Amino acid sequence: MEPGADTIALTEAAFRIANERMAKWPERYTNSPVEAYFCECGDRQCRARVLLSRDAYEAVRQDSRRFLIVPGHEKPTVESVIESYGTYEVVEKLPDVLAIVTEADPRQRRSGAARDEAETTATAIQDEARSDRDDAAG
Repeated sequence: MEPGADTIALTEAAFRIANERMAKWPERYTNSPVEAYFCECGDRQCRARVLLSRDAYEAVRQDSRRFLIVPGHEKPTVESVIESYGTYEVVEKLPDVLAIVTEADPRQRRSGAARDEAETTATAIQDEARSDRDDAAG
């Protein structure tokens, strides 16, 4: 059963927060013009990555309503695909969940329950991804 619209929006916001955190790491752009970003879809278990440049990522991030996903990961109950680039798509949130993703957007500097929950989930996503990476290297 698919989660409700609010849960999907919070999950997507959490992936975006995780990407924002990683984008600040100075070592991200020392060796390559492209980096791996989490797919910002509503599936909490998704670990797909999107390879793109910092400029392409920033183009998506200029609008709080927009998220970066792997093609086919859109959730029509909360978003519409507005751009497609082969290896990734840009989706825009529908009005029903706009307040959630705006509150949770780290660039908006807002606080509230949505922000707190998204931050907590982002930390869990990063910890799980780190553990998966360590297990694979293992």
